[in-house]
Amino acid sequence: MEYKNVSAFINRKAETEYMEIWISEEPKNILFFYGPKSSGKTTLIYKFIEKHLTDQKKFSIKHFNLREVLIVNYEDFLQRFFQVEDPDEKSTSQSRHYDLKVFKLTVASHQKIKNKQLDPFDVMKAELIDLNAKGIRPLIIIDELQALDFIYFNSQRELIKELINFFVAMTKESHLCHVLLSSSDGYFIEKLYNDSKLKKTSELFEVDYLPREDIFYWLNNLVKESNIKEYLLSQDQIEYVWEHFGGSIWEISTLLGKFLTVCQDGKVPDDQMRKVIAKYMVQARSYFEEYAGLKKHLQALFAEVHKKSAKGFFKETELGLLVDGGFFTEDKLREELNALVQKNFFYYNPTLAEYKLQGRSMEIGLEMYLQEMEKLRK
Repeated sequence: MEYKNVSAFINRKAETEYMEIWISEEPKNILFFYGPKSSGKTTLIYKFIEKHLTDQKKFSIKHFNLREVLIVNYEDFLQRFFQVEDPDEKSTSQSRHYDLKVFKLTVASHQKIKNKQLDPFDVMKAELIDLNAKGIRPLIIIDELQALDFIYFNSQRELIKELINFFVAMTKESHLCHVLLSSSDGYFIEKLYNDSKLKKTSELFEVDYLPREDIFYWLNNLVKESNIKEYLLSQDQIEYVWEHFGGSIWEISTLLGKFLTVCQDGKVPDDQMRKVIAKYMVQARSYFEEYAGLKKHLQALFAEVHKKSAKGFFKETELGLLVDGGFFTEDKLREELNALVQKNFFYYNPTLAEYKLQGRSMEIGLEMYLQEMEKLRK
């Protein structure tokens, strides 16, 4: 069956070229992908693997997408990252042997790890050494790394820090493996980057929303890029979509699917287009309403953010009036900003220490919320 709306992959030439150079060099650092929610980080990773790393005689890809699984403790981590070998499959060929996207464990090794007699990182290292000896280049990818935060093992060792230390050893020190870590939580990356002293052992690379020219190219080529044949968008409609969603790939792709339900005779009527988009904006407004409620300090925070982010971003140091006015202490303000980043209201760029609202729709939603609050005060 042919899908009427497929995920588009637009441009990303600069990002792909960067990754091509990175993977062609000897492993010497950890690569961190960061960027706003739904900016296309995971899609970029999948497309890069699909285009450049499918030769199993050359590459072994260990790709862990932590969005797809629930990991709440150490046992969950072991189950997700390791696979116990089936003794009945000893005759399996070496090609299939390394087709696994997880690390291998014998039954005995698995039991030793559970009994704290064997370190799982020793098992991982042994497999990486084995792969290199066979001329196979390993690449470990962990998507949404923050899912492993606050997990402990073996006398309260922090799993995430142990993993990072292991990755430093495998890249900078032993050159055994490329490591790509991805997260949409900029606060988490900053904390990890500073606490683990990664500045000399890693690179940070931002995957941002698409620029205007890429969005316009996409929406002018719907058949080619999204397999949408039921309608075309006018230039005014494309401009309207850009004004309300910016370069947010996932939101626009979802919107295009909604247009399929209202299109007529190869077009999307303007009134129907505006109704569909208006629902998204009302939803964005409701996020702020539900979060802030009647809490005056949160209403004050959102009002100040709206003023300060007129230039596109804001810094924590620009919110001093909230502290001076008694709405927050410095620690509570930082704590609240952190919560709003984790809940995807704000995006935090760890390299610039700057915040932005999480996409154009959230900017409009905030403005609508503040206008509503102003009406209620009158």
